[in-house]
Order: sequence, then structure tokens, then C-alpha cells
Amino acid sequence: MRHLSNPRASGHNLVGLLPLVSIIITNYNYGRFLREALDSVFAQTYPHIECLIVDDASTDDSDIVLESIRRHEPHVRIISHKDNLGQTTAFRTGLAASSGEYVVFLDADDMLLPAFVETHLYVHLSLRIAIGFTSSDMFQSINGRIVRSSWTTLSDYVASGRGLRKERLRRIDTAASDLWPFEHAPLDDVESRVHFVGPLSSEDWVYAPTSGNCFRRDALTLLLGDGPLMDLRFHGDTYLNKGVRLLNGAALIDAPLTIYRIHGGNGFASHAELCGVHSAAPFKAFRAEYFAWRAVVDRLIDHVDELAERLGVDRYVGALVCLQNSYADHPDFQQFESLVRYIETRLETRADSIRACLGPEAFVHLSTSVKRVRKRRVQVKRRAPRPWIRPLAELFLTMGRSMSLAALTKFGDRLWHC
Repeated sequence: MRHLSNPRASGHNLVGLLPLVSIIITNYNYGRFLREALDSVFAQTYPHIECLIVDDASTDDSDIVLESIRRHEPHVRIISHKDNLGQTTAFRTGLAASSGEYVVFLDADDMLLPAFVETHLYVHLSLRIAIGFTSSDMFQSINGRIVRSSWTTLSDYVASGRGLRKERLRRIDTAASDLWPFEHAPLDDVESRVHFVGPLSSEDWVYAPTSGNCFRRDALTLLLGDGPLMDLRFHGDTYLNKGVRLLNGAALIDAPLTIYRIHGGNGFASHAELCGVHSAAPFKAFRAEYFAWRAVVDRLIDHVDELAERLGVDRYVGALVCLQNSYADHPDFQQFESLVRYIETRLETRADSIRACLGPEAFVHLSTSVKRVRKRRVQVKRRAPRPWIRPLAELFLTMGRSMSLAALTKFGDRLWHC
């Protein structure tokens, strides 16, 4: 653990009571960026941080960089996988080895701005509701220079005015000034900068990618606890954001606090966002949503004994019904199993254990509700794309983005995977 020196701290003597934040840098073949990512952790203004690096069997020069870190930064814990296990497993490894009440997963090719942790903790501790994670906006950079200051999906949600709940905030710097160690709040206008995304809703992706989020450990354990995980080598952030928001809710912070580096080898974006142009192949995004949705379903059903007890039966049932209600938002692919009856099939397979955990009445209610939702939405079942649909979808997407018409853009997006 490294207690960082903080020139902004005002000298209060209760700083030791603040929560510990674990920053887990996940690395696979990003040795050329790793040092800068680590330096961005050391530059944090928040005074109570531990840093871990999980190397997922890199084959580049990461081992040289890691050896240098071992020699010069012995307080940084380094964990190396013998085999390449993927992003989600790297998250789990880091979570198990860390101890912070809050957790940040930092991709090794990204960088945190100095006020990242301070701002996220300020928001978490100022909230009247105990959400699962906060997500802040991001700069996008190319060749080391920033070309964009926001992430479109997050920015669109904020610009719409949705989720503003000023009554849900009570500023920690005024409510407990002896505890908060800074002379000035990181966001003087925090009441207008925080937008809530409620649990048990089928909200589209409105968050920042991996490095823009700060999770409650308690929320992560619901999804990254014991037991096998579905193979989510490249969709770990989608799985966590979707699952934690579903169960615990989230809050968006309207401030760019991370630098998302675009270098040609990113797992998602191929270039900085440009209005009317896809920054990544749509298939990547749709595939990520598809597998993340399935993984959340599997987690809920395979761990019914643990999750039904921790969430309560009503909330557990509501989460699965919500997922069933949102299946139509995700495409079907010819090479993958259709999502239309996925939850029903999984419930039938685990019927005895689920009935034992929920009770007969709750199990019947869950099964009936899931079937009712599926029948109501069967008319929007996804089909294999037809040749003429994609050009038409591109037209609507381009028009919607160029004219900032959210409804037209959403229609084009749905048409794309119709």
C-alpha cells in the first residue's frame, strides 16, 4: 500500500478513516504504456491508495518493465498469469489480491488524471444512495495528444438531463469537513454533474469503458466471486457495468478524468470518435453486449443460493425479469445460441435448485413472468441481417449523428442488428 503525499490536503487528522482504493492495472502486451499508467496512479491526489498490476501472460517487453517496477517500486504488488486467461479473469485475480473498499480497473494503455480517485470518492461519499459504481467521462488521445474530451454515449445521457437527482446528494466536504482532507471540492457544482442510472432497468450502454469506473468492492463480489466465469476474454467491462448497474445502480460523473489512448491495437475503438462514423466495428459492440448479457444471466442462475439471499427474493426475481425484458436489445447471431428463450431454458435446467432457494410461489412467479415477457416481445426477435438492411441502417445512423437526433440514431442502431 502506498499512502500518497497530497499537496492539496488541508491537514485534517481523520484522513486515516477514509476508504482504501485499490487500483488494479491489467496488462497484456502493453509494456510500452505500462510505466505511464503506473505513474498516473502515483500522481493521484487522494491519499489512501494501493496499486496492483496483473500481467496476463504478456509476450512483449512487459517483463522488462515489470522487473524494473519490482526493483524501484517494491510497494506495487505484481501478479503474473502463466497463461493468457483474458480480461475478466485478470479482474478477478486483482480483486482477490486487493483489499480496498473501492476498486478501479485501469487498462495498462490508459492513464488517470490526478483528481480521478479524489473525484470518484467525493461523489461516492456524497451520495445518499449506495450505488455499485461511478463512471466518469474520458479524454481520447492519439499520438499522445488529446483530440476529444467526451465519450458519446455517456455525454448523450448527461445532455438529455436524465438521472439528475440533486436531492440524492449531500456534499461530504460540508457534511463532514473534519473527515474530508481537501480544502476545496473537486466539483464545486457536483449537484449538476452527477446523473443516476437506476437498478433493475434496461438502460443502454451509457458508461465509460474500463478505466473510467470506480466500483464498490461489495458490488464486484456479486459478479466476480467464486465459481466458473463464462469466457469473457474481451468483454469484462461490459459484464461488470451491465451487471452492477442492474443490481445496484450507477452514477455518471460529467467530468473527463481518464485519458483513453487510441494506438491501433485497442480491443474496441479503432480511432477517436467522429460524428457520423463508427469508432469501432458495430459487430464488436453487439457481440460484447450479447455475451455480457448471457454472462449476467448465468451468474444469477448458477449462484442462486448466494445471490437470492444477498439480494432478497423479490430483487433477484426482478433482475432476471429485467434481463428477459432487455434481450431484444441484443442481436442474435447465426453462430451463437439465440437469446429469445435463453433464460427460460436455464430456469428449466436448474429448476429444482432455484425452486428450493426461492420457494415454490416465487419460482412460479419468476417462470411465468419470464415467459410473459418473451411472448410479448417475440415480434422483435432478431433475424440474420439482410443485405439491404445494413446500408439503410448506416444512412439513419449517419443522419442521426450528423444532425444530433438521438431518436433517429437509436432507430438506425436497432435497424443495424435487426
